[in-house]
Amino acid sequence: MRGADTVCAQNVGQRERAASLLAGAWMVAWGLVRARRWPLSLVVALAGGSLMRRGVTGQSVFYRAMQIDTERPGAPYPGVDPGRALVAEAAVTIDRPAGEVYAFWRRFQNLPQFMADVIRVSRLDRGGWTWLAEGPFGRPVEVEVEVTQDIERQRVAWRSREGAARPFEGCVEFHATSSGGTEVWVRLYQEPVAGELGAWVARLIGRDPQHALCRDLARLKQILEWRTERASEQESVADAPGEWQREPALAQSRQRVDEERRASFQDRVDFESDESFPASDPPGRY
Repeated sequence: MRGADTVCAQNVGQRERAASLLAGAWMVAWGLVRARRWPLSLVVALAGGSLMRRGVTGQSVFYRAMQIDTERPGAPYPGVDPGRALVAEAAVTIDRPAGEVYAFWRRFQNLPQFMADVIRVSRLDRGGWTWLAEGPFGRPVEVEVEVTQDIERQRVAWRSREGAARPFEGCVEFHATSSGGTEVWVRLYQEPVAGELGAWVARLIGRDPQHALCRDLARLKQILEWRTERASEQESVADAPGEWQREPALAQSRQRVDEERRASFQDRVDFESDESFPASDPPGRY
């Protein structure tokens, strides 16, 4: 599993990436050509290399710091203050098809199975969902949530409704891998309780959003892959009784053969015994 520190999601749009590649390549070439005459041109070459990296990876450290995302316009969504929100993102590869992973996540009632901070999820009659989550000092907080985007087998996005005591937003994407598995990428936005001080305390006690997200995705992987192994074991057990049912029949057949052999052997012994006695002195068994 990979966290946001090692794998930052792309936050630069396709057009910006192309422009960065072209501009960066020109700056590198210009800086290297003029390096002998003007040594400071190497600084331009280095800047061009940084632009090329931005274009290749689609990741911008500056954009991340400023909460800008031109790859996915509109994130973060209105409702979470970009200046205060904590951003957590991580990805994990699960050895299950994308459709199965999407269906499991999209049924929000399953979230408490792998999200430690979510206690209960239930559907609202007027639309949307209500999440009962663990709040500060272990006190439960109930938040109404609405789905803002739902693309089957690809992406689900949600956010808390206006006036929530604990505003948060998130999205999850499902990418099929060449091996038949699914890479699950998640990004969460959450306003910390008590501002920067609350965020610092959360990191200190190991309850920061990044750590929690990595833990939750590891649990999701464990649940989905364990369910598959469990189903395979049950199928194997279900197939086994067919063979077990044949064993009693085979044992009965062998028992009948043994009884017939013993009976035949006894008849032969009795016949030979009768032949060995005179006709006037029959065996006592008669």
